[in-house]
Amino acid sequence: MTQSIFLRNSLSRKKELFHPLESGFIKMYACGVTVYDECHIGHAMQAIYFDVMRKFLEHCGFKVTYVRNYTDVDDKIINRARDLGVSPRKLVDDMIAAAKRDMQALHIRPADFEPRVTETIPEIIAMIQDLIASGIAYRTDKGDVYFKVNQKKDYGKLSNRKPDELLSGTRELAGSEKIDSLDFALWKNDDVPDASWESPWGRGRPGWHIECSAMAKKLLGKTFDIHGGGRDLIFPHHENELAQSECANQTEFARYWLHSGLLTIKHQKMSKSLGNTISIQQFLKEWHCEVLRFAFLQNHFASNVNFAEDVFRNCRKRLFYFYETLHEIDAVEEASSVSDHSEALKELARLDTEFEQAMRDDFNTPIALAVFSQTTRWANQRLNDKKSDPTLLRKIAQFLRDKGRILGLLQEKPQDFIQSHKDKILSELELSEATVLDQIRERQTAREQKNWAESDRIRASLAEKGVNLHDRPHGTTWTIAV
Repeated sequence: MTQSIFLRNSLSRKKELFHPLESGFIKMYACGVTVYDECHIGHAMQAIYFDVMRKFLEHCGFKVTYVRNYTDVDDKIINRARDLGVSPRKLVDDMIAAAKRDMQALHIRPADFEPRVTETIPEIIAMIQDLIASGIAYRTDKGDVYFKVNQKKDYGKLSNRKPDELLSGTRELAGSEKIDSLDFALWKNDDVPDASWESPWGRGRPGWHIECSAMAKKLLGKTFDIHGGGRDLIFPHHENELAQSECANQTEFARYWLHSGLLTIKHQKMSKSLGNTISIQQFLKEWHCEVLRFAFLQNHFASNVNFAEDVFRNCRKRLFYFYETLHEIDAVEEASSVSDHSEALKELARLDTEFEQAMRDDFNTPIALAVFSQTTRWANQRLNDKKSDPTLLRKIAQFLRDKGRILGLLQEKPQDFIQSHKDKILSELELSEATVLDQIRERQTAREQKNWAESDRIRASLAEKGVNLHDRPHGTTWTIAV
């Protein structure tokens, strides 16, 4: 914790030196999923990024309290439950179980607290009462409660929007009792079974924005360190959450706001109407969970991400290369250490510093992955060296595994990952392992006969098809080209 961490704060729109409220402790909240359907890879995007942030902060020595909620009462939930002919409670229970299954399959650690809106109704009602008492919220004759946007003088500071600029984009619904068209709902009059509760204003349910304010306050306090979510939540959700929290609590809300980018598939937003929505379960039937992690982490968390099948294929090949390198190091026989490691250890220390600096600079995972690639190339150079010390190779492998643990990569046994992917990748390259091994044997015969032209031809032929050969001191190995 002696080294600095810098975060680009959406609130200030600047990269800032991170100072937690309490030394050694970090409180972090991220908006979770609205559980009306199974999770897709867009939901995985934010969950993976914040999982990595949490792990790195813990790696830095912080005690992190992480909250990620479930929105389990909402118009979409009520409408879908009605369409399916089940109760909202039955639907959300099933979808939360499915979400937990999917996150576990992606090797995403559960948050320390995973609250549900329906378990936080008393706190939500209490916060709304505070807002009404302060005069910044009001009840209508129908039993709805609204927040007075224009009375919050700095409203719009998170999204960089002014209330006057928002008027042109609003329309008043027929029969609305809002004082101002910009006012947003804190409580909605409703009597849907399993999705409504008694309150001082009549039976109803919470507005969307008040839910996270109440859950964050209940579990992290009035002020906490980091609030996260997707960029699409900045307005109106996070803007309204910030406004009502500051008014209800009379103090600062979240000190650092971090927003992940948006995901598109072939440059189109995921949509059921376009038929391009990829559920996590669908993805995992085709690809390993670390492929999705790698695909996201090669982009900075705040960047927009575009996926197509070739992205996943390339990420799988790179992972395959990393795993094969670990597998080769693991296979190197132990030997007495007689080499001077001083220069090599300096190089390993340099790579470690580069990784740490990248992650401390706003969680820059693309640069961190570039360090992975540098380290793996260096390891392969060492594997080619007949004088390379197995002890040093194992230090390099441990470095890759330790840093991989932070990113959620290289967590499988190398042989298991390689075996489960080799046949599939070779099939895509229109090759078989038997063919590759036959070619390697033919090349070895050519080398023994000093037929270097034939040896080079076989190497080039395999490389053209997507297989790279490596002549090691202990024999020739091969990898899928990346």
